[in-house]
This record gives sequence, structure tokens and C-alpha cells, in this order.
Amino acid sequence: MNEDLKQKLNAWEVDLDIPARFQANVWAEIAARESRWDRLLNWLVAEFHKPLPTVAFVTLALALGTGTAYFRAQDYNARNGKQMEALYMQTINPLAHAQNSRS
Repeated sequence: MNEDLKQKLNAWEVDLDIPARFQANVWAEIAARESRWDRLLNWLVAEFHKPLPTVAFVTLALALGTGTAYFRAQDYNARNGKQMEALYMQTINPLAHAQNSRS
């Protein structure tokens, strides 16, 4: 490293004017943010101890899950329907199986 640069870096001092309660304020902000999450979690736990919100949430989750599965199955069947049909026919019809093995 250049000696002149090294001397300048060694002589460099940072003069920060940190407020007197800076560290205490930082920890207070951290505690406040944690308490927000605690309040949210406590509210959720309290709400799910009541029957109506719990039933509504479970019903909504089941409806969304069933709907998603239905549409994904539709898409899968549209893409792979003919292949699945041919494989099924091979399992129940020995002649179809024999014809496909000669091809």
C-alpha cells in the first residue's frame, strides 16, 4: 500500500455526535417491534379460541385447498389424459396390451 495513503488513513479520525440515549432508544425500538408481534400473536390465539373465526378459517382453507387441487387435476388430466387412457386400456384389455407390445 502506498505509504502516504497509509499515513492518512492512520491519522483519520471520525468525530461522531451520538445522542446521549442512542443505545437506549435503539433497544426501546427493538422491544416495541417485538411487542407488536407479541400483540398480533396474542390476538390471533384469542380469536382462534372462539368457534366462529376458527370454523370460518378452516372452511376457507378447505375451500381454497380443494379448489386449487381441482384446477391442478384438470390441468394434469388435460395434458396427460390420452396417455392415461391408453395405459388403463392396456391393463384391462389383453389384446390392447399385445398390440402395443408388437408395435
